[in-house]
Amino acid sequence: MVRRWLVEETSHGAVGREVEILDQPNRVAALTSPLAWRILQELAKAPDYPNALAERLKVHEQKVYYHVRRLEAAGLLEVLREEPKRGASARILAPTAEAFAIVLKGRGTPVASPMLPHAGVVARFLEEFTRDGVFDGSIVVGSPYTHGPFNTTARDSPYAVELGFFLGRLFAPRKGLVVRLDTEVKALGAGKEGMILVGGPVANIIAMDLNPHLAVNFDWRQVWRMESSRTGRPYADEQVGLIAKVRNPWNPSKVIVSLGGLHATGTMAAILGLTHQADEVLEGYRPGDEFYRVVAGEDRDGDGRPDAVSILE
Repeated sequence: MVRRWLVEETSHGAVGREVEILDQPNRVAALTSPLAWRILQELAKAPDYPNALAERLKVHEQKVYYHVRRLEAAGLLEVLREEPKRGASARILAPTAEAFAIVLKGRGTPVASPMLPHAGVVARFLEEFTRDGVFDGSIVVGSPYTHGPFNTTARDSPYAVELGFFLGRLFAPRKGLVVRLDTEVKALGAGKEGMILVGGPVANIIAMDLNPHLAVNFDWRQVWRMESSRTGRPYADEQVGLIAKVRNPWNPSKVIVSLGGLHATGTMAAILGLTHQADEVLEGYRPGDEFYRVVAGEDRDGDGRPDAVSILE
């Protein structure tokens, strides 16, 4: 499977999307029917199961099943998840990529691209945070003022600049400020929007509120550490960080991505893993599923700052 990154100019600025290259005639053949084309377009708007899709398109379900089978065989559709429907299991389908293309042999035209090689991987991971190519959500950082039950100031917030610089190359900015302080979100009540949290629960009180809902969470009852209910493993090194994606417990229609560590260096490791080693760190991610990755920062060039991460879980 070959993928490329397509950059389009829109009224909101440059928008990127991942393109899957159709390199076999049989894959193109599956799209020659107008109905197959409509099916792919509709599922790109909203993933669905074949019977419901037939109702949306107002066509006989057997016709939909026929083309769905062809599109799946060609690798143009995939099963996102299965849901119980009327005593059976319904397969929710979606396109395997945001766009498809045929690339003809030739030299092409050299251009300078602002995109990173793994931009498409991160864009898929953060797909709930974009609407028509525009960032839709908030980045929540810890307040620089003393706050919270630990009476602390956030030291993780500067790493949000690194994250913001990276995201600015993936999504067009929305109107208004994207970054909010944890104290602001707390004052307005539980955050019901899509949020990217920067910092662990000591530095970020929204991360503290989210902590009980995580399968890999932070524990300060006896000793400051991170503990995984998935593997039973504890982590106590200050270089350890967590990348997590879960449903927003205060609004399940939205998601929260948490990038935090036991200390500020752990938060830096989490952001470094997402922005510089996404191909490796996000391997195995499946849309719709909760995702957890525990990483440890490494100083490979010996300058005293983490420049790479290793995966612990």
